[in-house]
Amino acid sequence: MTDKKVEIAAKLNDSRRQLMAFFEGLDEAGWETAVYHEETSWSITDILRHLVDSENGMTSMMMQWLQGNDPVPPDFDLERWNNRAIRKTAEKTPAQLLDTMRQNRINLLSFIDTLKNEDWERQGRHGSLRIMSIEQVCHLIAHHELDHLQVMQAAVGKN
Repeated sequence: MTDKKVEIAAKLNDSRRQLMAFFEGLDEAGWETAVYHEETSWSITDILRHLVDSENGMTSMMMQWLQGNDPVPPDFDLERWNNRAIRKTAEKTPAQLLDTMRQNRINLLSFIDTLKNEDWERQGRHGSLRIMSIEQVCHLIAHHELDHLQVMQAAVGKN
Protein backbone atom coordinates (compact mmCIF):
# COMPACT_ATOMS: atom_id res chain seq x y z
CA MET A 1 0.00 0.00 0.00
CA THR A 2 1.33 3.45 -0.89
CA ASP A 3 1.82 6.19 1.68
CA LYS A 4 -1.17 8.08 0.24
CA LYS A 5 -3.40 5.02 0.56
CA VAL A 6 -2.26 4.49 4.14
CA GLU A 7 -2.76 8.16 5.04
CA ILE A 8 -6.24 8.38 3.54
CA ALA A 9 -7.35 5.01 4.93
CA ALA A 10 -6.16 6.10 8.40
CA LYS A 11 -8.08 9.38 8.10
CA LEU A 12 -11.24 7.55 6.99
CA ASN A 13 -10.87 4.97 9.76
CA ASP A 14 -10.42 7.69 12.37
CA SER A 15 -13.49 9.67 11.29
CA ARG A 16 -15.53 6.46 11.19
CA ARG A 17 -14.31 5.38 14.63
CA GLN A 18 -15.46 8.71 16.11
CA LEU A 19 -18.79 8.55 14.30
CA MET A 20 -19.49 4.96 15.35
CA ALA A 21 -18.60 5.72 18.97
CA PHE A 22 -21.21 8.49 18.90
CA PHE A 23 -23.87 6.28 17.32
CA GLU A 24 -23.16 3.43 19.73
CA GLY A 25 -23.70 5.81 22.66
CA LEU A 26 -27.21 6.80 21.59
CA ASP A 27 -30.29 5.49 23.33
CA GLU A 28 -33.54 4.94 21.43
CA ALA A 29 -34.75 8.50 21.98
CA GLY A 30 -31.40 9.92 20.88
CA TRP A 31 -31.90 8.62 17.35
CA GLU A 32 -34.93 10.88 16.96
CA THR A 33 -33.20 14.04 18.19
CA ALA A 34 -33.89 16.86 15.73
CA VAL A 35 -30.68 18.27 14.35
CA TYR A 36 -31.37 20.48 11.35
CA HIS A 37 -34.36 22.82 11.25
CA GLU A 38 -34.38 24.34 7.80
CA GLU A 39 -36.96 23.62 5.12
CA THR A 40 -37.11 20.05 6.42
CA SER A 41 -36.08 18.81 9.83
CA TRP A 42 -33.52 16.01 10.01
CA SER A 43 -33.15 13.71 12.99
CA ILE A 44 -29.94 11.91 13.90
CA THR A 45 -31.35 8.84 12.13
CA ASP A 46 -31.87 10.99 9.03
CA ILE A 47 -28.25 12.12 9.15
CA LEU A 48 -27.22 8.48 9.33
CA ARG A 49 -29.41 7.81 6.28
CA HIS A 50 -27.70 10.72 4.53
CA LEU A 51 -24.19 9.54 5.43
CA VAL A 52 -24.94 6.02 4.20
CA ASP A 53 -26.26 7.31 0.88
CA SER A 54 -23.52 9.89 0.53
CA GLU A 55 -20.59 7.51 0.96
CA ASN A 56 -22.13 4.95 -1.37
CA GLY A 57 -22.79 7.63 -3.97
CA MET A 58 -19.34 9.17 -3.77
CA THR A 59 -17.65 5.77 -4.03
CA SER A 60 -19.72 4.92 -7.10
CA MET A 61 -19.00 8.34 -8.58
CA MET A 62 -15.23 7.90 -8.19
CA MET A 63 -15.44 4.44 -9.78
CA GLN A 64 -17.21 6.05 -12.73
CA TRP A 65 -14.49 8.67 -13.02
CA LEU A 66 -11.89 5.93 -13.33
CA GLN A 67 -13.88 4.51 -16.24
CA GLY A 68 -13.84 7.90 -17.96
CA ASN A 69 -17.45 8.74 -17.10
CA ASP A 70 -18.80 11.84 -15.39
CA PRO A 71 -22.09 10.69 -13.83
CA VAL A 72 -23.08 13.97 -12.15
CA PRO A 73 -24.92 16.27 -14.58
CA PRO A 74 -24.13 20.01 -14.55
CA ASP A 75 -27.63 20.82 -13.26
CA PHE A 76 -27.54 18.28 -10.40
CA ASP A 77 -29.57 19.38 -7.35
CA LEU A 78 -27.76 18.02 -4.29
CA GLU A 79 -30.38 19.22 -1.79
CA ARG A 80 -33.18 17.52 -3.70
CA TRP A 81 -31.09 14.33 -3.97
CA ASN A 82 -30.33 14.30 -0.24
CA ASN A 83 -33.95 14.82 0.78
CA ARG A 84 -35.10 12.11 -1.62
CA ALA A 85 -32.49 9.68 -0.29
CA ILE A 86 -33.76 10.25 3.25
CA ARG A 87 -37.34 9.50 2.19
CA LYS A 88 -36.33 6.40 0.20
CA THR A 89 -34.70 4.80 3.25
CA ALA A 90 -37.30 5.87 5.81
CA GLU A 91 -38.25 2.27 6.62
CA LYS A 92 -34.70 1.25 7.54
CA THR A 93 -33.78 1.05 11.21
CA PRO A 94 -30.59 2.52 12.64
CA ALA A 95 -29.20 -1.01 13.01
CA GLN A 96 -29.83 -1.74 9.32
CA LEU A 97 -28.31 1.58 8.32
CA LEU A 98 -25.22 0.97 10.45
CA ASP A 99 -24.75 -2.41 8.76
CA THR A 100 -24.93 -0.72 5.37
CA MET A 101 -22.55 1.97 6.57
CA ARG A 102 -20.01 -0.70 7.56
CA GLN A 103 -20.32 -2.34 4.15
CA ASN A 104 -19.95 1.04 2.41
CA ARG A 105 -16.66 1.61 4.20
CA ILE A 106 -15.40 -1.84 3.21
CA ASN A 107 -16.31 -0.99 -0.39
CA LEU A 108 -14.58 2.41 -0.22
CA LEU A 109 -11.39 1.01 1.29
CA SER A 110 -11.37 -1.82 -1.26
CA PHE A 111 -11.71 0.77 -4.04
CA ILE A 112 -8.86 2.83 -2.57
CA ASP A 113 -6.72 -0.29 -2.46
CA THR A 114 -7.10 -0.67 -6.25
CA LEU A 115 -5.94 2.86 -7.05
CA LYS A 116 -2.67 3.48 -8.82
CA ASN A 117 -0.64 6.61 -8.03
CA GLU A 118 -1.89 8.40 -11.14
CA ASP A 119 -5.54 7.64 -10.28
CA TRP A 120 -5.62 10.00 -7.30
CA GLU A 121 -5.70 13.03 -9.59
CA ARG A 122 -8.55 11.76 -11.80
CA GLN A 123 -11.30 14.34 -11.71
CA GLY A 124 -14.98 14.73 -12.24
CA ARG A 125 -17.99 16.69 -11.09
CA HIS A 126 -18.99 16.09 -7.49
CA GLY A 127 -22.62 16.47 -6.37
CA SER A 128 -21.71 19.95 -5.09
CA LEU A 129 -20.96 20.73 -8.76
CA ARG A 130 -17.30 21.36 -7.95
CA ILE A 131 -14.71 19.60 -10.07
CA MET A 132 -12.74 17.44 -7.66
CA SER A 133 -10.08 14.75 -7.72
CA ILE A 134 -10.47 11.27 -6.29
CA GLU A 135 -8.04 12.25 -3.55
CA GLN A 136 -10.11 15.32 -2.66
CA VAL A 137 -13.32 13.26 -2.50
CA CYS A 138 -11.71 10.70 -0.18
CA HIS A 139 -10.70 13.51 2.18
CA LEU A 140 -14.15 15.04 1.81
CA ILE A 141 -15.83 11.83 2.95
CA ALA A 142 -13.90 11.93 6.24
CA HIS A 143 -14.54 15.67 6.73
CA HIS A 144 -18.22 15.22 5.88
CA GLU A 145 -18.61 12.61 8.61
CA LEU A 146 -16.85 14.77 11.18
CA ASP A 147 -18.86 17.88 10.25
CA HIS A 148 -22.13 16.02 10.77
CA LEU A 149 -20.77 14.45 13.94
CA GLN A 150 -20.12 17.90 15.46
CA VAL A 151 -23.66 19.00 14.69
CA MET A 152 -25.15 15.81 16.15
CA GLN A 153 -23.01 16.07 19.28
CA ALA A 154 -24.18 19.64 19.79
CA ALA A 155 -27.82 18.57 19.33
CA VAL A 156 -27.59 15.99 22.08
CA GLY A 157 -25.33 18.11 24.29
CA LYS A 158 -22.16 16.02 23.91
CA ASN A 159 -19.78 18.67 22.64
